[in-house]
Amino acid sequence: FVAGIGNMYADEALFAAGVHPLRPGGSLSQDEIERLHTAIKQVLWSAIGNKGASVNTYFRPGGELGTAHFQFKVAHRGNMPCPSCGTPIQRIPVRNRGTYFCPKCQPEF
Repeated sequence: FVAGIGNMYADEALFAAGVHPLRPGGSLSQDEIERLHTAIKQVLWSAIGNKGASVNTYFRPGGELGTAHFQFKVAHRGNMPCPSCGTPIQRIPVRNRGTYFCPKCQPEF
């Protein structure tokens, strides 16, 4: 599991790296670890540049909304087509939280 960066950003980083959200961290190859590390940095820098994501109730000081959610490829896009392959994005529970992924671009194991 990718923890500590927020579910939306974890979903996006895992998608960008092509890693299934249920994949145990200890099973990742060095190449997958490097891809995931790069993806996490890219996703978070993009979110910072877009002032965060305002999907539900997040507001910046002063009440303005962030716009990072407009860049999302899988997070909160259940049943919508994957932007890479067209397969419907799936939502699964992971530790009682909703997790979004593309079953074709992020094969299970």
